[in-house]
Amino acid sequence: MGHHSNHLLTCTQRINLKNKMIKHKNKPSENHLLISNEKYFKNTFSLFMMFIFVLFNGIAGYSQGILEKRVDTIEINQYKNGKKEGLWRTYYEAGQLKTEGNYETGLKEGLHRTWEDNGILLLEGFYAKGKANGLMKWFHERGHLAGEGNMENGIRIGKWKICDVQENGFCIEANFKDGKRDGIWKIYHEDARDKLWKEQTWKDDKIVSEKCWDKDGLPIECK
Repeated sequence: MGHHSNHLLTCTQRINLKNKMIKHKNKPSENHLLISNEKYFKNTFSLFMMFIFVLFNGIAGYSQGILEKRVDTIEINQYKNGKKEGLWRTYYEAGQLKTEGNYETGLKEGLHRTWEDNGILLLEGFYAKGKANGLMKWFHERGHLAGEGNMENGIRIGKWKICDVQENGFCIEANFKDGKRDGIWKIYHEDARDKLWKEQTWKDDKIVSEKCWDKDGLPIECK
């Protein structure tokens, strides 16, 4: 009986030991719990940040971030029925951007720009059906304004600024009608640019009259 009791005790101990080992094996380790928790919090934090972004920027703002990644997929320099269509870009031999603008059925449409090979903007203006229509700006090679005004079907109209090549900001106030000088033109003293030097009246591209003043605003003979 004693022998059998010892044997039964040994078996019982073995079963208990085996059960403890199984429980221990199936019990998650502390490291495993830490890794799982870290992944959970990272995913939760990402969702939370996305929610905050959408809350403050709206769905449009969130969508914009996605759309921006697709901008580079726009096809450029395409032809349709043998004519330029869509966005076109040309480059200098060294790779710098030279021109950029849209075309419709081979004609310039919308905003067009031209750059010097050093990156300085030379031309910026709007076109419709291949002709300048709207605000046009030209720049000297140094980068400052050369001329600015509106055009209609490639013809200058209304008020314009015509600026000196050497002196940045030294400009004439001009007026055009159907591409011809028409109306009042104002020219200022070079070394006193807020002081009017000469005021001319034009009609059909011909000067009708002019008046002149010195730097103190006193009338002088026009030369």
